[in-house]
Amino acid sequence: MIESDVELKFEDLKRSFDLTFQQPLVERAQELVHLLIVRIGTARFALKVADLAGLARAQTVVPIPGADSGLLGLAGLKGRMVAVYSLAAMLGCPELSTDPNRWMVLCRCEKEIALAFTAVAGTMMVPRTDLSPVSPGAPPHATDAVGAGASQLWLLNVSSIAETIVKQTGATASVESA
Repeated sequence: MIESDVELKFEDLKRSFDLTFQQPLVERAQELVHLLIVRIGTARFALKVADLAGLARAQTVVPIPGADSGLLGLAGLKGRMVAVYSLAAMLGCPELSTDPNRWMVLCRCEKEIALAFTAVAGTMMVPRTDLSPVSPGAPPHATDAVGAGASQLWLLNVSSIAETIVKQTGATASVESA
């Protein structure tokens, strides 16, 4: 079953890569934003790659008894212990994530915080001018929208999510400069 998951993921990434050549060319004079597209259940969201310190397959997460419901537990990542939080829970939508969290991103902050989610759907480069302000009904921590209609993605502010976690835990943190 794991081999078929890897094969499916490979095919998804290959398809995403091939589709980038079908997208219209973007003028080089435009400032581009590099986005990582993640999936929580069937919902898709975008994260700015510049806000991330890393991307990894989900590790073994050791639950902490009595921990906040958003905190999945602790995991070893790149030789460090990180607190792993459910991205769905941090968006106030734990019901989105009925599938296992197979991936996590490491937040770019002094605290060791990782956000877990279902899958990586791909990456994309978009002109900054293509980002639209959030509209009513946007999830918490959404700063912009990318695309329109059924293909619209909410761009989530990873730094804001990390700051919320730090405030909830009573610790202090500062965002690292990119």
